[in-house]
Amino acid sequence: MPTLKELRLEARLSLTQLARLADVDRQTVDRAENGEPVRDFKASAIAQALARQLNREIKLDEIEGLNIL
Repeated sequence: MPTLKELRLEARLSLTQLARLADVDRQTVDRAENGEPVRDFKASAIAQALARQLNREIKLDEIEGLNIL
């Protein structure tokens, strides 16, 4: 399973770019990448933004190390 950071890098996005696409704070993406807890709706928004960028489905339970509140 890929980590959030691996997916972000595969999508060739910076933390700021992914945060903008997901409509969340940059700090939220940073916390999520570091395994800190994030709200479920924010984690979903991040996964959906990555899925759009990578043109494939990404489920939350497929992201290693993602800690959802």
